[in-house]
Amino acid sequence: MNSNLETIILGKRVRLSPRQKAGLKGFTIGEKIAYRFFDGDYQGVPLLFVKPKGDNPTPRECDITGRRLSGITGLPSVFILHPGPTYERQRLMDKGVYFIMSERYAYLPMVVALEKTANRKKATVLTPVAQFLLFYHLEVGSIEGLSASEIAPLVSYSYASVTLGITCLTDLGLCKKLQQGQRNKVVHFELKGSDLWKQARPYLQSPVVKLVYCDRLNETKAPICGINALAHYTMLNSESEQTVMMTKDEYNQAKKTDLIENENNYDGHVAIEIWKYPVVSKGHPQWVDKLSLAISLKDDDDPRVEKEVERLISEMTWKD
Repeated sequence: MNSNLETIILGKRVRLSPRQKAGLKGFTIGEKIAYRFFDGDYQGVPLLFVKPKGDNPTPRECDITGRRLSGITGLPSVFILHPGPTYERQRLMDKGVYFIMSERYAYLPMVVALEKTANRKKATVLTPVAQFLLFYHLEVGSIEGLSASEIAPLVSYSYASVTLGITCLTDLGLCKKLQQGQRNKVVHFELKGSDLWKQARPYLQSPVVKLVYCDRLNETKAPICGINALAHYTMLNSESEQTVMMTKDEYNQAKKTDLIENENNYDGHVAIEIWKYPVVSKGHPQWVDKLSLAISLKDDDDPRVEKEVERLISEMTWKD
């Protein structure tokens, strides 16, 4: 970093300003002795830059310190490090540490992701992560007034993914990004509950990517979906065939460890729906969430199913 208080990220100059004393509240004495702290923006995203006063800390120290500082400030922590060997850069990346190492190397996956959106077309439907965030807000807990860095620890997505999901929600007019203070942007929903659901309805997509069958599914607690999940939530009778959901990664892992017996595309005692995103919940539920279930059944022609899906939505307890 030069005397003009700037650094270079992916060939672009980013101006930095020393973090004021009031912004160091919660930082330890050791951290204040070992590092200098700066604020800067890239692609409109505020970042906390951390520069060691001496030699580079170990990747483990960067990981621990970066997580702690991000938890305090609500900002992604980016280390400005002295040039180092390849194995050091690899260890930093393996631990998920964001860093800049001279002008040649930078590991900022959320920045790269955001840069790709600079000249993009606006979204016309909800992406999987955007739909997950919306349903989390409606079914699990409100994300109103939270920043992307505050939302990421609550859900199963990275800061970069959450940021892109919020951008998609904003494109479709389902939420706004409001400036809070000098640097933080937070999510704001003007509509609530059923009104927000109705506004989002034209942009929702079925979470189901693929349906496969098998004779047996061993040693797995995959959440139940399909008609039996609807029967659990409503007055509909359950079916003898069990239907469960897995994400693509969970499905691939189950195949790799031989948990799926005699898989085929036509028939079996167990049906597996492969979903675009995880179940919207906290923990490991037995049943898929209600809103994702409703969307997954939207093309079912059985009038009984249509009636019970309507009942499911009408009896929702909104959590936003």
